Amino acid sequence: MKKLLILSISICLKQISFSQTVPLDSVINYEGKTITVCSKVQSTYVTKGDKKTTYINFGNPYPNTTFTVVIFEGDLPNFKITPSEYLKDKNVCITGKVKIYKGKPEMIVNKEEQIKVE
Repeated sequence: MKKLLILSISICLKQISFSQTVPLDSVINYEGKTITVCSKVQSTYVTKGDKKTTYINFGNPYPNTTFTVVIFEGDLPNFKITPSEYLKDKNVCITGKVKIYKGKPEMIVNKEEQIKVE
């Protein structure tokens, strides 16, 4: 019985850790959900000033992006790479929680493990 309980718990935990892969044009329908999106990076941008924010754009270059990944300056130490340079023109999969900002879907990424280069 104890083995069955441990097996059931481990299966549940594995199911929770996997996220659904969603097509780029459907991300807007998953607000509040943790998903994976795979696509080619169309453009990147780092804001100027004291607090640098990195934007990774998908679908179309800014300002007509389909989906944007946001990385705040305080999270950059969690990356071995410089996302704005390394990810340009690469096919990647991003996992995280979808938010809607000014009518467009975005995902705030705070660690490198959320980004997989294909």
